[in-house]
Amino acid sequence: MESNRNKRVLLIDDEEDFCEIVMRILHKSGYEVVCAPSLHIANRELSDYDPAIVLLDQNLPDGQGLNFLENNKSMLSDKRVIFITGSSSRAIIDKAISLGAFHFLTKPLTATALNLAISQVEKNN
Repeated sequence: MESNRNKRVLLIDDEEDFCEIVMRILHKSGYEVVCAPSLHIANRELSDYDPAIVLLDQNLPDGQGLNFLENNKSMLSDKRVIFITGSSSRAIIDKAISLGAFHFLTKPLTATALNLAISQVEKNN
């Protein structure tokens, strides 16, 4: 059962097209992906779905990814968070890393960048 959990990804992003693209890319690599379009739904999925990897967008309809990281440290402690932002602001990226994000990606996202980040997560598990 544990190895099954290692293939679970929670994608927290409100852009439907983006979610579909990421899901397609990760499904090809054998991952199960659930998309949460808001932080409220993400909170529920963290416990119900229990993913090993969380892809977290910065800007969501009900808050900021950085605040979510800060407010949910205990729920995220056994998960690898890959922070996603449309901004290349070093301050945002540094803050995400300081709050426990394992890696970061900037939008627009490429399949290569996503697969590389996921493989780095696997190597460090």
